[in-house]
Amino acid sequence: MNQNNRKKNDVLLGAILLLLAAVMGGGYWFTHRTPAMRAEVTIDGELVKTLDLSKDQEVVILGARGGKNRLVVQEGRIWCAEASCPDQVCVHQGKQSRDGELIVCLPSLMIVQIIGEE
Repeated sequence: MNQNNRKKNDVLLGAILLLLAAVMGGGYWFTHRTPAMRAEVTIDGELVKTLDLSKDQEVVILGARGGKNRLVVQEGRIWCAEASCPDQVCVHQGKQSRDGELIVCLPSLMIVQIIGEE
């Protein structure tokens, strides 16, 4: 095989891989774009609260290591408004509203998973 054919095959392989990645990414986006129905809050893997995202509310979740997280539900979105952890990553994750999205606070061992239609 000469050098010219090898370059063509490399370009073709790259184009096929990019197309495959785009199709898979698009499929994931379309299947996870449904509006959320509820949020399940777990602490250290144990379900502690299920929140209906159609009802505006605020709850304080006590974490596994004594931490606190204030979750706010408003207009179908949920976010962590306050946290006692030092890094504040959960607060900076922003408002979540789509099926499959997560809010995670590792110091408190809290995971909020957004659930869409079943």
